[in-house]
Amino acid sequence: MTTQKVRYNVISSPSKTEGARGSMTTKSRLKYFLHNTILMLVVAVSVASCNNDNCIGNGSSIPLAGFYDGDKQVSISNLTVYGIGAPNDSVIIDNTSASSVYLPLRLSTGSCSYVFNYNTEDVENDTITLSYDAIPFFQSHECGAMYNFKITSTEHTRNAIDSVRIPDPMITNADVVSIKIYVQ
Repeated sequence: MTTQKVRYNVISSPSKTEGARGSMTTKSRLKYFLHNTILMLVVAVSVASCNNDNCIGNGSSIPLAGFYDGDKQVSISNLTVYGIGAPNDSVIIDNTSASSVYLPLRLSTGSCSYVFNYNTEDVENDTITLSYDAIPFFQSHECGAMYNFKITSTEHTRNAIDSVRIPDPMITNADVVSIKIYVQ
């Protein structure tokens, strides 16, 4: 019977002089590992606490206006909506079919006016003016502060618009129709 020899290398344990020159003992390796692991955890938790992933949904209070014929929501073809006096008289929607449109409000004024252009020779443009109060509101630590708006009055022309109804005058960041525009 022949015995087979296994080849191996002998690892010598470090001498006390080697340890003093920089070789790490098992105890010091463990201490180094734990120190770095704790440091990485602290950094990871700090970075994770700086994000706003817990802020769910829309952070802006922008009223959503819907178009109605009686109780039925309708779509208006070839509609263009833009703000009067807004920077660059910005176009909100341009010559498109829409059953609703967001009408942004400005903090610097207590009212905003919007032109509804039907892009047809048969119907003249309509204008809606919303008067409102801006109310500061602290949403949460994650979301921060924002503004809600309370609609105080509305005015409108009556070319294609029959009436404007505000179901709830408090405009929050909830994604609901807060202005009902009834068409003729």
